[in-house]
Amino acid sequence: MVKKIAIFILFCTFLNASEFDKNCLNCHGGDFKFHVIMKKYTLKYSSEERIKEAIFGYLKEPIAEKSILPSEYIKRFGIKERNSLDDETLKKMIDIYYKKFGLQPKLY
Repeated sequence: MVKKIAIFILFCTFLNASEFDKNCLNCHGGDFKFHVIMKKYTLKYSSEERIKEAIFGYLKEPIAEKSILPSEYIKRFGIKERNSLDDETLKKMIDIYYKKFGLQPKLY
């Protein structure tokens, strides 16, 4: 029984990772500095709930005022295009992003 549960959890983790790969890494690529962006969100918003709300708000309506990136970066690369994911999928991707790159597990 324990073996079946472990396999199920592993499968779900793999499924979520592949969704994240498809929906996020497909455009950003493997060398994108996700941890740097998470650090900026953590410094500005501090709590998990506020970080996730800010990311969701920005991805639903990407405007310079909602961006945590420096204005020089925005001038150079521009604002990202609006996200085409539905709200449920987007929240799921943000949860995966937070679990993979959040700073909380790294604190001792």
